[in-house]
Formats: sequence, structure tokens, C-alpha cells
Amino acid sequence: MRLRSTVGLLAGMALGGALPFSASVRAESDPSVQSWRVVLPAPRTTDAPSQTYRARKRYDAPRARHVDDSTLGLNLPEIAITIPLPPDAERTRIAVVGDSLAEALASGLEADPVLKAELLIRQKTVSASGLVREDYHDWPKTIAAIIAENPGLAAVIVMVGLNDQQAIKVGETTAEPLTEPWKEAYRKRIDAVISTAQTAKVPLIWVGMPVMRAPRLSATVAILNEMVRDRVNAVGETYVDVFDGFADQSGGFTANGPDVIGDTVRLRGPDGIHFTPAGQRKLAFFVDKPLHKRIGDRLAPEPAAPVAALPTTTPSVATPETSLPTPAPAALVIPIARPRPDIGEARALLTINTATTLIGRQSQPLADPVTRDLFERGASPAPRTGRNDDYRWR
Repeated sequence: MRLRSTVGLLAGMALGGALPFSASVRAESDPSVQSWRVVLPAPRTTDAPSQTYRARKRYDAPRARHVDDSTLGLNLPEIAITIPLPPDAERTRIAVVGDSLAEALASGLEADPVLKAELLIRQKTVSASGLVREDYHDWPKTIAAIIAENPGLAAVIVMVGLNDQQAIKVGETTAEPLTEPWKEAYRKRIDAVISTAQTAKVPLIWVGMPVMRAPRLSATVAILNEMVRDRVNAVGETYVDVFDGFADQSGGFTANGPDVIGDTVRLRGPDGIHFTPAGQRKLAFFVDKPLHKRIGDRLAPEPAAPVAALPTTTPSVATPETSLPTPAPAALVIPIARPRPDIGEARALLTINTATTLIGRQSQPLADPVTRDLFERGASPAPRTGRNDDYRWR
């Protein structure tokens, strides 16, 4: 009881002074009560308009451009070498005919500055043409017209067959693709193209088709290439096979591969048929060597005139007293290399004996005593003074 009174007295003194606990009860509005409460500051109000939040760093902002190294002298400027083209009359004329693949071949030949300076290319390509539909485009007739329009044509390059996977009309009947009647009619179309070039006495270079992405198309292309190869080689013309040149190690299709300088780049287009610029250049690379082989005489420089033979008679030197023949100078001996001195004694290990048969042949005894001691008795020859097997100085 005493403890409770004491606690109440202390509480009352803390609240209102020395008054008893019962007299220290006050209203909440009393300042003495308000002073013990924690009063939070009122939020500030401003009349300024609200601002939109902006991030301090934008992650989608474009990156700053690097400083150009050319201003600092850290890289070499691009050097463009332009080879002047000779006049058309000095360049060798060739014709490239066929479908869209032949157009890619012509672009590859034009992309090579050296070939462009040597060759004057006459291009005649029809993308949707072939040998099957003569009613759409007659290639033997077109080739004959190109040869007539370009006298002195050095070669005709043909690349056609991509659009020949369709039925062929033979007389009043129609043969399905790759059947025996179809193949027989297709061989005649190939012979017609070859005959047109041979009649005009122009070398013919037929370029086969590359591997394709679609397996069925690739198999058909391989059959057509075999038919063309047989007919072209049979008459002595040139066939260029590029099927394996654009295939992988297993013989399948690959869009990437080494270019003309060995770098692995993309060679085929997204359709799996046509070529990229690097593929066009590689296609022209396969044709470059056979083309120069056929028209090498035209591209090679003119041979030098033969040097006249020197007179065999000895000239005479006239003197006041008499005229005596001048002796011809002796042959000059010019040592090309100094003769190599012998390092040591050379001994023949065996004597060569000729025999007509192997039966009854007997080996002759070794006549050299040093060789006989070495191979029969196992005795090494005596060391020479200064040789590495001379241990006598030790």
C-alpha cells in the first residue's frame, strides 16, 4: 500500500508538480499534455507545377561514337587501285550465255580487275530459260546470232539447266522428266548447242551446275551435269565441274565455304541456289583456268622474233702490210661454284654385280679388308687423328 502511494505521488509530480495523483489528471488539450507528444512536421505545399520523373541514365540511348582513328594517325587510309581498261579492240571477246546462274558467272568475271582488263564479255542471259522449252527461248539460235554479231569471238561459255526440270515435248508426245525418252531428247538439245559453236569454229566451255540445298533438286542437277559432261567431252570441248567446289566434306550443300583467298565466307544466297558476290567470284575462279587454256594463244604475248645466227666465218683485220685472219677467242670457262673438297675417304660397301636370274647367284667376298672387318668381325676401323672418334688425346 505504501509502495503504491509512492508511485502515484511521483507520477503526479512529473505531470503537474507536487500535487497528488488524483489531482494531476488533466484534459488532452492542456499544454502540459501536448508537450509530451511527438508532432510530425506538416507536408509542405508548393504552388509549382509537378515535374515528370526522368531517369538519370537511359539504357536504350545510342552509344557514343568512337573517335575516328584517322585523326590520330592510327590507321591507314583506304587505297583504291584503279586499273585502266585498254580499248575494246585490244581485249579478247568472249560470250557468256545461259540462265540466272550464267548471269552470276558473268558478274564474277567482271568483279576480277585482271580478267576485266583482258576480256570483253558479251553477256546474254535469260533467267527463266533452259533447253527444254524451245518455244520460250531457243538457245542454239541465240548463240548463233551472238557469234555472228561478234566476229573474232574467242570462246562461248554456257551455263544452263536450272529450269529444265519439266516435261519435254517430243513431236506430238510429251515425256516426263528424267525418263529415257526425256533424256534422249535432252541429249539432242545439248548436241544442238555444241554443233552451233563448232560450226562457227568457236571454242565452247560448258559450266556445270553446283550443289543445291533441296536434296531433290540437287539430285536432278547431278544427273543433268553427267549428261552434259558426256556429250561435251565426247566432241573435244571443255566441261567445267563446280559441283564439288561448293559442297562440304561429305558432298552435301553448304552455304559457307572458302573464297578465292581462303577465308570462310557466305557463298550461297538464302534460296540455296544462287550466289553471293563472294560466291560469284569463286565461280569465276573455276572457269578462269580452263578459259585461259582454250584461248591462251590469244591472251599470250607475241613471241619475240628469232635472233639471226652469228656468222661462222672469222673476220679479218686489215693491216697495211698484210691481211691476217683474227683468231677466234677461246671458250670462256666461268666457274659457277667452287668444288667442294672431299671430307674423308669414301669406300664402297658392296660391289654391284649384274645377274640375269636370282637363282644360283652367290655373293662375292668383300675385297676391302676394312669393310670385311667391319661387317664380318665387327671391328671398327682405326680412328684418324683429329676425328671425333679419336680418343687418344685423352
